[in-house]
Amino acid sequence: MARAAPAAARAASIISFLTAHRTRAFTISELVRHLGMNIASAHATLAVLCDFGFVVRDPVHRTYVLGPALAATGFATLEQHPAIEAALEQAELLADELGAEVGVTAIAGRDMVFLGRRGPEPLANAIGYAGDRSPLLAPFGAVFMAWADEDAVRAWLQRGAVTGRAAALYRRVLEEVRVRGFSVPMPAIVSPAVTKAIEHLRDEPGDAGAEHELTSALQQTDEMLLLLDPLSATDEIMFKTVAAPIFDAIGRVLLSMSITGPNHPVRVQDVFDLGQRLMQSTAIATRQARGRLPGWEHADAAMR
Repeated sequence: MARAAPAAARAASIISFLTAHRTRAFTISELVRHLGMNIASAHATLAVLCDFGFVVRDPVHRTYVLGPALAATGFATLEQHPAIEAALEQAELLADELGAEVGVTAIAGRDMVFLGRRGPEPLANAIGYAGDRSPLLAPFGAVFMAWADEDAVRAWLQRGAVTGRAAALYRRVLEEVRVRGFSVPMPAIVSPAVTKAIEHLRDEPGDAGAEHELTSALQQTDEMLLLLDPLSATDEIMFKTVAAPIFDAIGRVLLSMSITGPNHPVRVQDVFDLGQRLMQSTAIATRQARGRLPGWEHADAAMR
């Protein structure tokens, strides 16, 4: 593993933080406090980012925001990853058809980053907002991990401090997701304690205890990811989202698309139907981006 470059890590942290808090500007003192940086190092890093136009400083208020040069970076990213545009187009079509909120999420190193939502404006911040990040730790991101290798799955479980019975359960969930083609996170995954911990981690990424607070909140219940096999078609459940993968050219999960569930119980058969409809959209996005669907014949067999 390559050694971390502190200057590069500082620059990435600043850009990620400003992206996740795009509605406001921050002074250098605020950035230092939120990100846990040395003020001299932060000053030097911000100077370089400003020189390249990735960050802009307001000389009156002495605050920093993202710079226009990042717009060109975004356009170039869309050209290099056509799956993003394809996914957002499919999300809009699906949201119009279902009258539901549909979101698109990508892997971002050790995190997941929310790229956008389509559909009706939610009464609550159901999925997230563009630029919002969540750590890739169990049980978050099961739809990404279901097709990952054993080392990645083990790291996912370890980062979430998941062991024993819970780890065995999550491995069963990942296997089911691979077979069926979609995951079903439950409402507990956004419980008040979990939501508060995520907000703390988002606002104070430099706090060494913030991620531990999140893993502790997640361990209060194992009802985060639903196993569908033990249920009958007529059982009724509450669910948070249904999520399905979009694959890249070598069969890796690049993006996920998710449909937000209603605030009332629905039949398990309706969840299956929703998952199958979602998979049609993610398959189209994968094909449009010249991606490959690994083992999709198993999912087709399961749906039949």
